[in-house]
Amino acid sequence: MPNQKEKSNRKGKLARVRDSGHLRVLDLFAGCGGMSLGFAREQFSIVGAVELDPLASLSHALNFHRHDDQRTRDRHRQARDITVTNPDDLAQELSLGETSSVVDVIVGGPPCQSYARVGRAKLREVYEHPRAFKIDPRGNLYLRYLEYVRQFQPLAVVMENVPDVLNNGGHYVAEEGERNGLG
Repeated sequence: MPNQKEKSNRKGKLARVRDSGHLRVLDLFAGCGGMSLGFAREQFSIVGAVELDPLASLSHALNFHRHDDQRTRDRHRQARDITVTNPDDLAQELSLGETSSVVDVIVGGPPCQSYARVGRAKLREVYEHPRAFKIDPRGNLYLRYLEYVRQFQPLAVVMENVPDVLNNGGHYVAEEGERNGLG
């Protein structure tokens, strides 16, 4: 259940969107920006991204911040590890403002290797372990995604993944959001 500050924050975002028609998107596990592209084409503003791969991060910055000044573009081109990048630090690094007020939509697709049937087969080979998907550290990255949702308090969330993410070895991943007050 949202507290009074969260309700006020949501009302403020909705009023701003009504007045400006302008929605701000944060892309997690962004790659070069496939999900961002769809939102940008519909006139959403891509205010930031988190991507571990330096070349993909650079591509994302060139795709969505090409017309920004050099300093802003340089901030956006930085590769970031979601496991160590705190949402407040990201908002500050990108000069966005107060974390809970600056993002209207969070999009992204956490790595799916631990969930996808093909990925699980490959992991068994690599780790030489029958339940390797349970020890693959990427299997918990959705929890970082949920933490970003909790702290940025967006109006909407789009999370892309494979169908098997719903049942990760008997663990119903979709319930995590509900247990963390995000349902």
